[in-house]
Amino acid sequence: TVYLFEQKPYLGGLAREIATLPAKNRISDFPNYLVKRAEKLKNLITFTNTKADIELIEQFKPDVVVNATGSQPLLPPIPGLLDRIDKDGEKIYSIMGLLNKLDEFNELDVEGKKIGVIGGGAVGLDVVEYFSERGADVTIVERLPMLGRDLDHITRISMMSMIKEKNVTVHTNTSLMEVASDHFKLQYEGVDSNLEFDYGFVCLGMKPVNENVSFLQKHFAKKGVEFVNIGDSQRARKIMDGVREGRNITDTLKKIGAI
Repeated sequence: TVYLFEQKPYLGGLAREIATLPAKNRISDFPNYLVKRAEKLKNLITFTNTKADIELIEQFKPDVVVNATGSQPLLPPIPGLLDRIDKDGEKIYSIMGLLNKLDEFNELDVEGKKIGVIGGGAVGLDVVEYFSERGADVTIVERLPMLGRDLDHITRISMMSMIKEKNVTVHTNTSLMEVASDHFKLQYEGVDSNLEFDYGFVCLGMKPVNENVSFLQKHFAKKGVEFVNIGDSQRARKIMDGVREGRNITDTLKKIGAI
């Protein structure tokens, strides 16, 4: 018997959220498929709008506890960043800030608007694609020498073609030094410059949401309960990595003699 606790009102996590971007909408087929499968399981009880804590979990007397709390945007302590990103009255967003306001951005005429994107990984390139396809003047900044290092080969070729076709301005080997309300302060080979924007996006990757994992592990170990941390809450990666680790929970069930 499995009890699933989800803090949000829906299942599917980041896979469902990133699929709201037009170029990523086919991803939604996968969480939709899993939810439909789950609905057929009479021994799976799901609680949405529910934040799991130790008191709640222990009411169900678990033999195994699986932590799959996912990831959130990585926001380093760059001057001005935490004061402005995703804040009312500002025009600087994380990927989650963009997704939360996607309906508003879909209605917005961004043709010719200056869009600044910090971070040349998969998330940053998704943002570049979204705005460049709608006629915006997009600039992407990456600290490393190349864009898309975390992409598979085919996707990277596709993204680089989009960058060229849409005349996206690219700054590699360039660091973000400071965030203001209407520009990013950049540094390239020791020389500072400003990247002005109408809308700015800081997409420096994702980090695990796992602040309580160490405490939970120790707590349940004392009670003889197996505790497993999987997916992005272990390390932010690809969808298939989380799926594989979810499937591999059967190894833990074998360990305790449940199967």
